[in-house]
Amino acid sequence: MAEHRWPVDETPWPEQAALAYGELVELTTPDPPDPRLGWLGPDIVGTRGVVVGCVVDRDEHDGTVGPRYSVETEDGSPWGLRPEFLVSRGGLRPGMPPRYRSDLPDGTRVRVRLEPDAAGGPTEAVGEVTGLWWTASLEPPKGYTVQVGDYSYCVTPEQTEVL
Repeated sequence: MAEHRWPVDETPWPEQAALAYGELVELTTPDPPDPRLGWLGPDIVGTRGVVVGCVVDRDEHDGTVGPRYSVETEDGSPWGLRPEFLVSRGGLRPGMPPRYRSDLPDGTRVRVRLEPDAAGGPTEAVGEVTGLWWTASLEPPKGYTVQVGDYSYCVTPEQTEVL
């Protein structure tokens, strides 16, 4: 089986971002605390991670528009946090992989070949690509997420046929 080649995401990093892709960070709770934002528990504060993504959006808690960082912690847990919850540890993670993007835009109609279910359900379905499927953000994507009716499936490129 040939390895799928994911295109590199060359989208510029958001100008509002104070933290860089690959920046080493530590999770914290805002000081002084801001009840509108919430807090991280004592078992989470101090956890270390690396910035793997950033989007600028409107926060649902207080309506502030600003960066929200995707962070992968040392134990592999994914977090989406505002900058108030992150402290830079001053440096970039060595050997950081490139950012990837999908070669199929969201909304692309595809036929997917699925594993048969226990009841012998359909093994093929038609749906729309909704994004990339990752198992670890520090590795290339595994495939696509595809919406079929009310269900979302994670499928490899080999299971996917563009319509």
